[in-house]
Amino acid sequence: MRKNKLILSVLLLLSQAVLNIIIAQVRPVPGDMISGIVISDRGGLSMVTVTERDAADRIVAHAVTDFEGKFYFKLVDSKDRIVINHVDYETVDIPVDQAYLRIKMKLKVTHYADSTAFPIPLREAAGAVDTIDMSLFEYFI
Repeated sequence: MRKNKLILSVLLLLSQAVLNIIIAQVRPVPGDMISGIVISDRGGLSMVTVTERDAADRIVAHAVTDFEGKFYFKLVDSKDRIVINHVDYETVDIPVDQAYLRIKMKLKVTHYADSTAFPIPLREAAGAVDTIDMSLFEYFI
């Protein structure tokens, strides 16, 4: 009976240690490196701004993706959120819940009002001619 209690308590302690390791890997703590990749339908996106923002929407950490869409920066607070911005894509706002992020961006759909274009005739666009009087430059020689 005593041997069973000892084995049970050891197993309980080991399972608690394993659970703590798993939880520590899932939720990053301040000072951990946050890394990841930003992709679209065409592959990795370069020059995407990845920022960590606090509750007052202030930027506390940031990174810009490289040519393959990869980024990394040091986490300031695990209660903050990550905001991913690119000109042609919709903004992504996610909580900090893991140390490695794989973010797929969606193209932004922009509707422009109907407009009419007035073409410029070719002879008007190419008809600029200017002359220079060289007598003005005689003083500098």
